[in-house]
Amino acid sequence: MAAGTRSSAYSTISVRTWSDVDDDLAVVKRDLQAHFKPLFEKHGPEGVLIRKLRQELESQRTANLMSRQSLTNALTKADKDGDEYLSFQEFTAMITADLKEERRLAFRGMLLSALGHVGVLPKRKRDDFLANYTICPPPLFIPIITLVQVIIFIAYVVDMDKRGLTVTATDGYPTYSPLSYNPKRRYEVWRFFTYMFLHDGYLHIVFNVLTQLLFGFCLEIVHGWWRVAIVYLCGVTAGSFAHSVVDPWVGLIGASGGVYALLGAHLAAVVTNWKEMNYHLCNEEEFQSRRLFAAVRIFASAPFRLAMIVLIVLPDTGLAIFRRVALNENLRVGVSAHVGGFLTGLFLGIPVLRNINEHAWETNLGWVTLVVFLVVCAFAVFFNAFHTGYPPTDWS
Repeated sequence: MAAGTRSSAYSTISVRTWSDVDDDLAVVKRDLQAHFKPLFEKHGPEGVLIRKLRQELESQRTANLMSRQSLTNALTKADKDGDEYLSFQEFTAMITADLKEERRLAFRGMLLSALGHVGVLPKRKRDDFLANYTICPPPLFIPIITLVQVIIFIAYVVDMDKRGLTVTATDGYPTYSPLSYNPKRRYEVWRFFTYMFLHDGYLHIVFNVLTQLLFGFCLEIVHGWWRVAIVYLCGVTAGSFAHSVVDPWVGLIGASGGVYALLGAHLAAVVTNWKEMNYHLCNEEEFQSRRLFAAVRIFASAPFRLAMIVLIVLPDTGLAIFRRVALNENLRVGVSAHVGGFLTGLFLGIPVLRNINEHAWETNLGWVTLVVFLVVCAFAVFFNAFHTGYPPTDWS
């Protein structure tokens, strides 16, 4: 590239032309209007999210032109209304008034390149949570993990029948399986994870499968399979960790840790995307012209999701507590696994799931919840390693 030009996918600007007219602010503003305004309009009327723009500028190795602190100060000062977005008007004021003359030229070139690449969602997707639903690519993780769980359940039903053991609606699990969490065999660390493939009776697996399909499927088509997989699998592991700390003498089976992680993740999505989930929720014009879509908005809204979470979590947790306390079961319902999974979904959902229109406080909250999750998991690992109250180890 010649020393006198700066090119991007959108235009090529003559640095010499700008240098010659730096003293004529009216001409400078016309240049900015011609070259930069279309790029700002691409990101919506409120402008470009400053956090994303700063990340893009830093990734382009601009330290030789402006230090990171100077860059942060310039962008913060330019945000006159404090909405965390840089509008075209704010950008124009920064270039023509706020920046020193020797920095104008370099900063123009930096921003021109960055604005063409910075990953900011279109305004429609930032405002409307439903606009982010997509089945391309289709959900992968939840259907696959559900299919594996059903296949393993059926295989053990057949195997138990051959052994003369019966599986009923509410009872029947393979106590001999190497997949269940067994406090006497904690050295087999895979059991902290594989217990999710076993279920105690038909109702147990039906409830877990239907719940994770209902809540996991719609999470995947917004947030992507790998984000949902992280939350689900961490919920399974954290559920067994919590169970091993609270109930050190009791075994554990079932996918409830992962299922409750999905429920907690929905709550996290509600917290960080409340405004976007309620976009046009009570819009009279949309109710009259697009009644079916307006009804979908109600079912996808934050208040409806909160109500569904409460209706599922409270009764099921209450029943789990009753069975844990009142019934004399060898493999009791793991209430602590439910709680551990739910908190995992909530704590990891904030930093891991997509935040459609992310604010600084949400980013900071995500870091806090991630650190809390990691500290609690580390405590559980050390507890399992050094606690002396577990049943005698079975080395057979």
